[in-house]
Amino acid sequence: MLHSTYYIETQDADYLYRSITPELETIAIAGTRSSVTIRETAEKLVIDITASDVASCRSATNSWLRLALIATEVDELVADTLRIKRDCNRLKTLLKENLE
Repeated sequence: MLHSTYYIETQDADYLYRSITPELETIAIAGTRSSVTIRETAEKLVIDITASDVASCRSATNSWLRLALIATEVDELVADTLRIKRDCNRLKTLLKENLE
């Protein structure tokens, strides 16, 4: 058996944990040659992968690290969108005040 552990440092480990753990159900249904456990600490997400062979370990590693990356990118995109929306609303308010 092969075992790999990945530590992802993040300020929002809880968000990342909640974003990717639903995929554990998909894995359980599909049945694979690897198993994954995910846990969070104060500022880290910890992904433990156990696999029966190198190919399974590589595949599981790629899948879970990609899921974590996508969740992080979506979080950043949402934050940027909200920041832009807030800035636009401030600009509208300033323009309205200046036109009156």
